[in-house]
Amino acid sequence: MQHRALALKAACFLFSVSLCGAELNMDWAYHNVAGSDRAQEFVPGQGFSFLGNSKVIIPDGEPVTLYVTTANQFAGDADEQVFVRWWNGSEEKWISGTWATNVWLGSGENDAGRFHGLPMDQSVMLDVWKFEIGADVTLPGENFYVIQLKGWKEGSEPAQSYLLKDSGTDSQVNNIGQIWTSGDYFQHDWSVTIEGAGSPAAKPAGASTNAPKAVAAPL
Repeated sequence: MQHRALALKAACFLFSVSLCGAELNMDWAYHNVAGSDRAQEFVPGQGFSFLGNSKVIIPDGEPVTLYVTTANQFAGDADEQVFVRWWNGSEEKWISGTWATNVWLGSGENDAGRFHGLPMDQSVMLDVWKFEIGADVTLPGENFYVIQLKGWKEGSEPAQSYLLKDSGTDSQVNNIGQIWTSGDYFQHDWSVTIEGAGSPAAKPAGASTNAPKAVAAPL
């Protein structure tokens, strides 16, 4: 038994991501891809868009609402967590998403249909997550955000990946076209403009991401 325990510990050390830590299923993770308007593209089977405000210029004082889909139990038997990293031009905030509902994709009688052409055969259940970024977090001007998926298991290093607006170094593309990475997301984030009476003009696109790089969201 002692030899088996030592062998297992060695395996954990060598293959911590796939065997002993969380492993993320990034298929079906989605917020927005090039060529799709997140303010107008509806979450499958739902009456709201991925950018729930249905516009990218949002009045000051109005919360920003975001939606994301993931595979059901995307972190396997690990704790699954979803965060948005928000940069308001002055400081960053990590905001936890809340589970909203399940959606079945497919061609069955009770399914919501296919999404970006999938699935082709068996129905698939997705989780829908919601973020609400309050007016106490946003600031007038251009605000930037990136979405993090995380799996955490006690005694293991967390696994974390980020959904991206466009391609970056070491980025990948999942089965429904969403670009993602487990590496650097810097300057590959989405933005919205917070506009209010007397607010300063929005910064040029991409300007405010020259902020200190953020560490991963706290456990």
